[in-house]
Amino acid sequence: MSVIRLLISVLLLVVLASSLAVCQRGQRSSEVMVDIVSVEPSPPQVGPAELRMRLRDERGQTLAGLGSVEVEGTMSHAGMKPVIVQAREEGDGVYRTENFEFTMAGDWIIIVRGTRNGQAFEARTTISGVRSSRQLPTTPGHDHSPKVTPTP
Repeated sequence: MSVIRLLISVLLLVVLASSLAVCQRGQRSSEVMVDIVSVEPSPPQVGPAELRMRLRDERGQTLAGLGSVEVEGTMSHAGMKPVIVQAREEGDGVYRTENFEFTMAGDWIIIVRGTRNGQAFEARTTISGVRSSRQLPTTPGHDHSPKVTPTP
């Protein structure tokens, strides 16, 4: 009986070790950070938009010379179709999107993907408070946001 337990234990360890090795290969990535430089229109609203982002390495140095990167805009809830566009470098590590569009109001997750020194990278940031294109600006004491009336 102890031989069977030993064989099962060894088999489980082999399976676990090979699974970890596969996961580690898939996680290889270059450390990159992204900062939003500007969003036009400002404040951001549903519809076409231009995002300008600065990419930095693990030391905080700007990443120039990548040419273009992929930018994905998504939200944290189900049913959201992501917006995927290219961003081209303007200079000094700043990249500008082409044909980006906020399709819904709310908080957006921005994911930038590319290749640096032969390694894939993925960097994330957020853009909060994208407004509906019909929403009027609010002033103190004058809230123009849509009201929801509960139905009985």
